[in-house]
Amino acid sequence: MDASKLNASELFNSCIVWDAHCGIDPQLPPDMSSLERIRKAGFTYVSTNVGYDVLPWHEAVPVIGALRRQLRENSDKYIMVSGVKDILAAKREGKLAISMDIEGISALDGSVEMVEVFYQLGVRQMSFVYNLDNLGGGGCHGTNTGLTSFGRDVIREMNRLGMIVDGSHCSAKTSIEMAEVSSKPFVISLSNSRVLHDHPRNIWDEQATACAAAGGVVGVTGVRLFLAKPDNKSPDLDLLVRNIDYYCELIGPEHVGIGTDFTEITSTMERRFENAKDYWPPEHYTTGSGLGFVDIDVYPRLATALSDRGYSNQDIIGILGGNFIRVAALNWE
Repeated sequence: MDASKLNASELFNSCIVWDAHCGIDPQLPPDMSSLERIRKAGFTYVSTNVGYDVLPWHEAVPVIGALRRQLRENSDKYIMVSGVKDILAAKREGKLAISMDIEGISALDGSVEMVEVFYQLGVRQMSFVYNLDNLGGGGCHGTNTGLTSFGRDVIREMNRLGMIVDGSHCSAKTSIEMAEVSSKPFVISLSNSRVLHDHPRNIWDEQATACAAAGGVVGVTGVRLFLAKPDNKSPDLDLLVRNIDYYCELIGPEHVGIGTDFTEITSTMERRFENAKDYWPPEHYTTGSGLGFVDIDVYPRLATALSDRGYSNQDIIGILGGNFIRVAALNWE
């Protein structure tokens, strides 16, 4: 089918819609309700979190095991991703393709060899830092330090295996150096413009341009706390489009995508938020529910909103998923 002849609503339903990261908290049993909502919203692929620096490193493994079982037992709805072919199959079969990611290389417990262990278990993307400095480099709420020698070794191993390097949650210096060290395109999966809204979790233009120069993609994220100040009453869709517009002008539409960070807040997540406030400094965050996730049902209207602003069908296809699948193919295959 010629995509140039489709209207915007048809475009969303016909193309691959890619969520570079949803914020489901790693817990047992896995939060399948959030994944099911993502599937029903029309997404083709999502990368879901199975571990992050807030938790002890070894807790990721049982979460991975439980999620793999859930996907196996619900194969009528989901496909476990090993490569791009699985995402194409999911689109054909009307299923949601799912792979796993880890936020922060503390999960490696100081061992580069653990990268391959997680890869074999299904992890296809890993960000280096979760807000605070770790063995790999600096966090957005830490010091503006760059990559460590261990971090550089981890990137080389990720490149060798075919795991996507993610610069979200990092200090500016760390993410820029990641672009320099990685031999494959890397991503900043879920970070909005700090020029539009000066929150420390957002990124400066230099980080976005470094990512694009390396062939990567920046994912606009749907956390209202990162989209605008609390007193900004603009509709969620307008705030998403505002960031997409900004990045398309800055780095080109071929380097822009979506990383929703969507989840339905659970009591487990609320408790972790309250008990680990060093990762979420109170001067920059409210409680877990106060993050204000853009509802997943908003995203199907994104194609029409972009079309109304003059974006071509080809650009919209790229933003909705084509750009991220290009980077995935260059890494995974």
